[in-house]
Amino acid sequence: MTTGSTTVDPVAVRRAVEDVPDPELPPVTIGMLGMVHDLAVADDGTVRVELLPTFSGCPATEMIERDVVDAVREVDGVDAVVVRFRFDPPWTPDRIDATGRERLREFGIAPPGGAVPSPRPEGRPALPLLVTPSPAADADPRPCPYCGATDTVRDSDFGPTPCRDLRFCEQCQQPFEAFKTF
Repeated sequence: MTTGSTTVDPVAVRRAVEDVPDPELPPVTIGMLGMVHDLAVADDGTVRVELLPTFSGCPATEMIERDVVDAVREVDGVDAVVVRFRFDPPWTPDRIDATGRERLREFGIAPPGGAVPSPRPEGRPALPLLVTPSPAADADPRPCPYCGATDTVRDSDFGPTPCRDLRFCEQCQQPFEAFKTF
């Protein structure tokens, strides 16, 4: 891991990669989201990074690649950076670390995990949808990121990006986004 007289520090490279902010979710990094699959530093100063996109059609992959290349090039001794997106193994929300989950919650997005299933409350008007939420929607409730209540429902399988859906909290009456489970 040396180039000329400069040794490339793999720990510094990993830190640079993992600290890249997600362009669609600025409070979290790709490291917090668990997108970093593998990283290798060659003796010639070439760094190879394998990332797992959060969704196969993720529109932010080009931005993420550019940001990773820019961040890694700042590390002493790095001569070249190669970024590859992998789909095997697939990324899942289980890869989000505790800090990432907390930052997402503070941002108003609920990652999956830990909620007790509850039936869909009746009587609350909902936006008319052309597509009915999937049958598994009620089996995957999420705690509200605003008040912590577990009395939440999925309003739509479709959110602002392909990896998120729309939810609603019955207790505080707030809509929120959640990462889909795939």
